[in-house]
Order: sequence, then C-alpha cells, then structure tokens
Amino acid sequence: MTRLDIERTELRSFAADVGASAARSLDLLINIEHTLTWLEHQTRIYQAHTGFAEKVNDQIDQIAGVIDADGELAGAMEATQGLVEQVYQMLIAKRQAGRDDVRLTEDDGIEAAYTDAIAAAADLHNALNRLRWNMGEHDIDAVPHVSDPRMVASTPEEIERILNEIING
Repeated sequence: MTRLDIERTELRSFAADVGASAARSLDLLINIEHTLTWLEHQTRIYQAHTGFAEKVNDQIDQIAGVIDADGELAGAMEATQGLVEQVYQMLIAKRQAGRDDVRLTEDDGIEAAYTDAIAAAADLHNALNRLRWNMGEHDIDAVPHVSDPRMVASTPEEIERILNEIING
C-alpha cells in the first residue's frame, strides 16, 4: 500500500466521521426543536387550564345553590389532580435526563423549557386543589343549616324523636 493509498483511506475515514457527526448533530437539533415545541405547547395548555380554574375560583361565591351535591365533581377534580401530579413527576424526570445528557447545553433551552412546564403543571395542580376546596366550602355554606341543635339527627332513634316533637309539638 502506497502513501497515497493510506492518505486516501484516512481522508475517506475522516469524511465518514464528519458526515456521521453532522447527521447525529442534525438529528439532535431536530429532537431539541421538537421537544421545545412540545413543552411550549404543554405549558400554554396548563396555563390556560389554570387561568380557567382561577376564574371559577374568583367567581364561585356568585353561584347560587349547591354545586356538587353528590361529590362527583370533587372526585373528578381529585382524579385530574392525580394525573397532573403524574405529568409533573414525569416532567421532573425528563428535565433531569436532559441535565444528564452531555450532548445538551444550557443554550439549547431544554432545561428552562422543562422548568417552565413543571411550574405550569404545579400551578394547575394547586388551582385544581383550591377549586375543589372552594367548591366544598361553597356547598357547605349553601346548605340550609338548622339553628336548633335539638333538631339535628344522625340515628334512626334521633330522627324518630325529632319527628315526634314536630308532630306532637
């Protein structure tokens, strides 16, 4: 093998390495862009939901009557909070994976975008919790209360006693 053959082989190897590196870099940049777009979208969705929950929280005292008599809404909100908690934990894990990825730099914006999404998910979770709590408080206040403690019953015997008092005077 001549010196020229060796140099040609080295140049081919060099070109292949540069090409593979460029292709890998291009794939990484595309993945970064997709991740940033997805995180921005999710963050905006969480913020919009939070805004709605806060608006309802601010106006809940204007609602007449019991909102959630059977507890179904509170149960649905609690289940939703659980899902938001799962998303929150997943976002934290993915942010850490991004921190651990040596190919990523701070300039890529991945960590900052995950941090924004994590904050938005936490805000949504908290807004749902406040809404659930405020609905319960509203409903307690909306239920007519008995001012005479003798008219409160929780057992069949107590109910019978109260009915007898009402009927017999």
